[in-house]
Amino acid sequence: MLDPAAYAALHPVSGPVRCIETHVSWVFLTGQFAYKVKKPLRLSFIDYSTAARRAECCREELRLNQRNAPGLYLGVVPIAGTFAAPRVVAGDMDGSAPAFEHALRMVQFDPAQELGHLLQAAAVTPQECADLGARVAQMHATASRVELDAPYGVPEAVHRVTLDNFDELTRFVATAAEASLLQSLQQRARSLFEAGRMRMAARRERGCIREGHGDLHCGNVVRWQGVLVAFDGLEFDPALRWIDVANDIAFLTMDLAAHQRDDLRREALQAWVTAAGDFDALTLLPYFELYRALVRAKVAALRGQQAGATAQPSASTPRYLEWAATRITRPAPTLVLMAGLSGSGKTWFGARIASNMQALVVRSDVERKRLAGLSALASSASPPDAGLYSVEFNARTYAHLRDCAAASLQGGESIVVDAANLRREERAQFVALARKHGANPVIVHCTAPLEVLRARVAARAAAAADASEATVALLDRQPSYWEPLGADELDRVVTVDTTDPQAIERALPAIAALTAARRNAS
Repeated sequence: MLDPAAYAALHPVSGPVRCIETHVSWVFLTGQFAYKVKKPLRLSFIDYSTAARRAECCREELRLNQRNAPGLYLGVVPIAGTFAAPRVVAGDMDGSAPAFEHALRMVQFDPAQELGHLLQAAAVTPQECADLGARVAQMHATASRVELDAPYGVPEAVHRVTLDNFDELTRFVATAAEASLLQSLQQRARSLFEAGRMRMAARRERGCIREGHGDLHCGNVVRWQGVLVAFDGLEFDPALRWIDVANDIAFLTMDLAAHQRDDLRREALQAWVTAAGDFDALTLLPYFELYRALVRAKVAALRGQQAGATAQPSASTPRYLEWAATRITRPAPTLVLMAGLSGSGKTWFGARIASNMQALVVRSDVERKRLAGLSALASSASPPDAGLYSVEFNARTYAHLRDCAAASLQGGESIVVDAANLRREERAQFVALARKHGANPVIVHCTAPLEVLRARVAARAAAAADASEATVALLDRQPSYWEPLGADELDRVVTVDTTDPQAIERALPAIAALTAARRNAS
């Protein structure tokens, strides 16, 4: 396959053919196209042992990956001729011998554009990762749901795979410290599973088990035609791709964090959870991220073994296990509660706070419309104090925001609640929620002169490019709804005039200091 003549029936090859070897495939690079040939092997998690099975997996890989990167995946082609002189052909026969192998044909891309390499070169932007997270959410939204009588996504079966990964990794343990680390991680996995078992089952009943990517780590994301797209989805075992969508996105979030890019992890996760509206998934993220770290550690160890090394972990194996260990001792999460009138800068400043402290954001304007079955930018045409803004719907919205915040905190994720929170009881319920989940509550009260508020609200309404439906008329009524911060709230409040750049810069460290002080006190 390294002979340029092997491809002459389909296209000329002007230069040398190169081969990239993975633990399960050979990929032959011809300059214009790449041909992926599966290795004839059988492992605990993969069966490529027969030519018929490999051809079937090629066709399945084509089907799955054309969902995310249709221009990248072109087709499945037969390999005929002889083992000594193989020839890639357009049909099943080349006139001399039947096809004895098949290859997946792809457009060749620059390996330097794979996300793993981009991270090493610090050449990927937060917006790219956010866009990737949103595209993954869209893929999940349109993916087929599992039939409930199918064996996929059953909590006990999922956990069995996790325990099998621990068993396999024990073969590569070289020191007592590594053995102790594995034991600690296994205990954490058991604890997380027991805490999440019922939620996993409930999510399966709700249709959260979908035909996902299955292998969404950074090595399987590439910048293609200017955007990050997922490729090389897992085809060889349906049980490993028919999974909870939380399990699927967890591979990406884990790998970004393991590459020491928590900022990019947050961008991808924020975009995914905002697009999907699946804050409930956050409760299971610690379990699934641990599982995915085990997968990467195992694959790294297997690659080292295949390369001729003794049964020792590769350099990547301890990196993933050590990252997983850091998650055991994560600091308590924080709940930042935004408060203020429309136009006071809550959304803008809340996003900046979230970025500064690697927190997620849940926004009332977006979630209110989601509850009503509307997209973020759709108009509800609700009159004042009616429709989506009635007392009843407002109470429903705030209850939903508390559910979203609770899920985030249970998953160990700090959360910024972007809502008006004009009434003392609304704020008190969020503070109580934070305490219930062992989190640190902070209230950020945004202010600005009334004329500035009116100008901001009017400009936003005219642009019609934001989820908020606030009008100047509504703003003029809001002061009568505002209940001043009470003495029991002031010890956790940071007030900031969002028209004052210096006040904004002072507020960020003040919020961090208040968070740290409350964490130490607890």
